[in-house]
Amino acid sequence: MLFRSVRGVIGIALKSEVAERLIKLLKEQKWKEFQKEVREFHPFDLSEFIHNLEEGQRREVLTMLEPKIVAEFFPELKEEVQAELLELLAPGSAAELLKNIQPDEAVDVLTLLIPEKRNNIIKYLPEELQKDIRLLLPYPPDTAGGLMTTKVLALSKDIAVREAEKYIRENAKNFETIYYLYVVDINGKLVGVLSLRDLMLAPEDKKLEEIMESNVIKVTLHMDQKEVAKIVADYDLAAVPVVDREGKLTGIVTVDDVVDIIEEEIVEDMGQLAGTGVKIDWLVDAPVREVVKARLPWLFVALVGDGLVTSTIIKHFTNILGSVIAFSLFVPVIMTMGGNVGLQTSTTFVRAIAIKDIGGKMSYMLREIKIGFTMGLIAGSITAIFSYLLVGQPVIGLIVGFAMLCAMSLASSMGVFIPAILERLGIDPPLASGPFMTTIQDITSLMVYFSLATIFFSHVV
Repeated sequence: MLFRSVRGVIGIALKSEVAERLIKLLKEQKWKEFQKEVREFHPFDLSEFIHNLEEGQRREVLTMLEPKIVAEFFPELKEEVQAELLELLAPGSAAELLKNIQPDEAVDVLTLLIPEKRNNIIKYLPEELQKDIRLLLPYPPDTAGGLMTTKVLALSKDIAVREAEKYIRENAKNFETIYYLYVVDINGKLVGVLSLRDLMLAPEDKKLEEIMESNVIKVTLHMDQKEVAKIVADYDLAAVPVVDREGKLTGIVTVDDVVDIIEEEIVEDMGQLAGTGVKIDWLVDAPVREVVKARLPWLFVALVGDGLVTSTIIKHFTNILGSVIAFSLFVPVIMTMGGNVGLQTSTTFVRAIAIKDIGGKMSYMLREIKIGFTMGLIAGSITAIFSYLLVGQPVIGLIVGFAMLCAMSLASSMGVFIPAILERLGIDPPLASGPFMTTIQDITSLMVYFSLATIFFSHVV
């Protein structure tokens, strides 16, 4: 490996004096010294350093460094920087870089390029790597087929343990991981698995089929990355095999890929929960204009709902508000409590959908209605007592308390119902949170409150 752990600095971040020294070497064009220095750093730390450079400096560094050095930290770079580098390089130079990284990682960046550029680069790759890449390209990047590496340790079930040990010693460097040895039949169908430890402890004359575990946990080529991540996490695996429709072993998804999946899903869901529909880390670095374009449409939802629609509702009930001013005092608290309960429920439900940790949606909805009712009963009772003490009219206290109970119960059910409907329609459920959910809850809470106020209006005046 070209990068070694740095004494006291790597694994956290490059210290400022180290970064300044590297920048000085860049400015002085001392490339030999610069390359010698960067060999000392962990790929992640160096990728962070690269990202923080000005665009011109970054391009210069990426094109001047040896391909083997760039290959070490290339997978850590942001997608747009990876694509930018391959666009800058001649096809032969780009191929020289890609042949030093894993095929699945090479495919990820190649899919960012236009077909013509992609095919020109692939032509310069070694024949075996071309075969691996063409095998992986058809699968979407968010499926097991798009995530897997084809460098998988697999041997025939008929060979002896001593033969397997010899093969592993001679070829271990060619595989991304050797935590597990996968066992296949004569047709390449996955029939078993065993750990390296089990192999080393087994008698040398035993055949693999005699010591393997035949009940293999596996995933299919088109399985969604969320499902893959859940299986790896649930069964505490270091890697999971990927099979085709016939059950033939085609590759493995390793735990480091799963960590990336989980991070990606969290970032994406956070962006949607924030009401933007884009990844939250993109918002951190994006230009002001792009951030406004992402966030403003969802704020228009709130503007129309909380502003225009609620204003219309309030105008419709001006006769009640004009006759009993006390009703207007409790509009904010009714809307706030309904909106918060709905947001709590939808966020929890969306999370449950994401990790598939949920049974029947109807039973879950009934459970949430019970929770909302209980919280509404408590909050409504407190609000009713406070309202009575504030305005001195018990009927208004009862109306406000009952409205709070109804609004919170309704908000809990809608916090499940709306994401469930969106999922059924093929829309990502996190979109049900943020401004969208808050706006709907505010409108319904207001309607509940004023409807009750209208019904009992004659008992107040």
